[in-house]
Formats: sequence, structure tokens, C-alpha cells
Amino acid sequence: MASHSCLPGWDLGSRLPALASSEPGRSLDRMSRFFPRDVIHWGEERLHPLRAFAVRTLEPAGITGLILRAYRALVLGATATAGWMIFVGGLTVGALFLCGMLTWHLGNFPVRRWPLRVVAFILIEVAAELGMSSLLIGVHRERFGARVALWGDWWSMAAQTLIERSIIMIVFALVLAASVQVVRRALDKREPQSAPAS
Repeated sequence: MASHSCLPGWDLGSRLPALASSEPGRSLDRMSRFFPRDVIHWGEERLHPLRAFAVRTLEPAGITGLILRAYRALVLGATATAGWMIFVGGLTVGALFLCGMLTWHLGNFPVRRWPLRVVAFILIEVAAELGMSSLLIGVHRERFGARVALWGDWWSMAAQTLIERSIIMIVFALVLAASVQVVRRALDKREPQSAPAS
């Protein structure tokens, strides 16, 4: 019988089965999908550092709170001289940043795991914001409306921050979950049509 090799040193009869058995599995193991259907045990995966950072709740939520509070102080300070357009633009950018960080975190988990993670993200983010707010009050850079915030304003700002962040993130998470399910069902309906006939 003739040899299956078409180039010197390449035996397709021995190489192809090995490639067929190893490469697909290896590709699936390395594939990083967002919004997975099933629980992924991330501790068993070799992740990119940014993906490993997003999988945890403490770090993304904490950094979000610190950055968002410092950004808020800058925007409100600029609003006092630049006007309402800066305020509206800054508010929009801040909300997009908050929702983007939440999406980055939630996208690593199935939708059914989102409720507890959203609650944890809210609590950690708000706690980080309030910690940054205390620091800003200490250096007289925190704002409470149009004036500089005082220590007596802390509890009012804490309640306002908790309510506002909870509303934004819960509503956004519900919209995101609905969008994921709609897109997933649309893709599921297309799979049988695109599958080759046996």
C-alpha cells in the first residue's frame, strides 16, 4: 500500500488523528467566553491577568468605587464654574463606567449566579465610595451639592449613594440579563437551521 505522506517527514496518517483529537479540546480549554451558560470553575483555568481580575468581586467593585468617587468630586467641582453641561456629561460618563465594570464582572458567570454577585458588587462598591468620601471630606474636596461637604453630611451622602448605586446597578443587571437571554434564544433557534444535514 502506498504511503500517506505527501511531504518528506510528514505522515498524514499519523499526524491527522493526533491533531483531530488534541487541537479541538485544546482550543475549547483556552477559549474565554463571556456570559457562559454553565458554571466555570475559574480556579482550574489559566486566565489572562485582566480576566482573572474581573472574575473576583472585591477588586473590580472596590476600584470602581474609589475611581467613581474621586471622579464625582472632580465633576462637581468643575460644575460650579463650567455649568450644567459638564454635570450632565460627567454624570453620563460615570454611569457608563459603573455599568461597564459591572458587565465586565458579571460576564464571567451564568445569569442565574448574578443576583448574589450584583448585591456583593453594590455593597463593596458603595463601601469603597464611602471610604474615598471620608478621605475627600478630610482634605475638603468632597462636594455635597453646590458646597463643600462636612462630616455632618456623611450619613446623608451614604444613604444617597447606596440608593442611587443600587437602582442603577439592579436595573442595568435586569436589562443586561434580559438581553443575554433574548440573544441566546435567537442563536439557539438558528443552530438547527445552520447544522449540516446527516
